[in-house]
Amino acid sequence: MSTLGSAIRTMLEEFWEEQSISVDGESMSVDDLVAAMDSFTATEVLERAEQIVGMDLPSGKVIRQGGYDSKDQFVDLLTARILDYVAENS
Repeated sequence: MSTLGSAIRTMLEEFWEEQSISVDGESMSVDDLVAAMDSFTATEVLERAEQIVGMDLPSGKVIRQGGYDSKDQFVDLLTARILDYVAENS
């Protein structure tokens, strides 16, 4: 994977972990929730991604409608969509 792809993956993994919640003193990942991450919450990560790629990223082109069911799905799909968008528009 490219350096750019690795930087995006790392940032997305960190964002996912930041969305975890604490229940009774135990950390609970969004993987444990019914709705893992909705598309609205996922758009919050775009500002960070834009700093990495150096261009604006339209949410409608890179964020999956309906959200993401797991951390792996979020990281894998969003990384691929961001890299594809950058390749097509740079």
